[in-house]
Amino acid sequence: MNLDLLKTFCDLVDTGSFSKAADANYISQSAVSQQLAKLERTFSVQLINRGGGLVSSTEAGKALYDGAQDILRRYEQLTGEVRSAADAIRGVLRVGTIYSAGFYLLDMYVRRFLQAHPEAELRVEYTSSTHIYSAVVSGKMDLGVVAYPEKLRSVEVIPLTSEELVVVCPPKHRLARRKTVSPADISGEKFIGFHRNIPTRRGIDRLLKSENVEVDVVMEFDNIELLKRAIYVEAGLSILPRDDVEREANHGDLAYVCFRRPAKWVRPVGVIRRRGKVPTPAERMFLQLLRTKT
Repeated sequence: MNLDLLKTFCDLVDTGSFSKAADANYISQSAVSQQLAKLERTFSVQLINRGGGLVSSTEAGKALYDGAQDILRRYEQLTGEVRSAADAIRGVLRVGTIYSAGFYLLDMYVRRFLQAHPEAELRVEYTSSTHIYSAVVSGKMDLGVVAYPEKLRSVEVIPLTSEELVVVCPPKHRLARRKTVSPADISGEKFIGFHRNIPTRRGIDRLLKSENVEVDVVMEFDNIELLKRAIYVEAGLSILPRDDVEREANHGDLAYVCFRRPAKWVRPVGVIRRRGKVPTPAERMFLQLLRTKT
């Protein structure tokens, strides 16, 4: 089976357009049609529904798409492994990260890796932890960087760091000038949090519950930048990793106060990878870089 045929077919399904699939593969629309016809002859089934200007896959087409995606991903991984075996760090390394860890923790490691290994292709996707777990297990991602990593049978967890959690508030808030705070100091405060299905939110809720502290949740976000913006306009306060708000605090846009017992108020961050998967040289080097923590 020609891999180019499979890639063209997947692009056709992804884009829903013969012209866009043609552009993605630097061929004509006619060539896309011919390749599709060849695939349909090979399998003796119709793979694409045509009509009304819409392009959609049939049930047989969906089955071929899923299988072709796996084949193409494996070929991409195999290409990287073969090239890496020549003693250089080459190929594609796919890393998924949650927004709050990616922007403020992972970025410097990405830059260092690319500077040290310019021949490698590092693809970083900022997404939800739920998507990261499923992508790592399925092989769509090599590594994932998540907060409060779960111990699952299918994944290996490599501890990365523990981020200090602090109370973040507007600069004019009554707590802003305090040197430290206790959990009781924020009891009843208007609180801006992550969505309830996000591990960081669940971790913070557990910490507040352990201190018998209740807050008034007035807003919820899945994006830390929107969350910080809500604090900036004085909609409430929050609890966030200290590193994520240092820049705004230095500029005077936000303020943060540490807890009196900071050792308890931390957010663990770890790297996950599929258990049993043999790491490529690029993956090993990136993990080694993450472990340096400098």
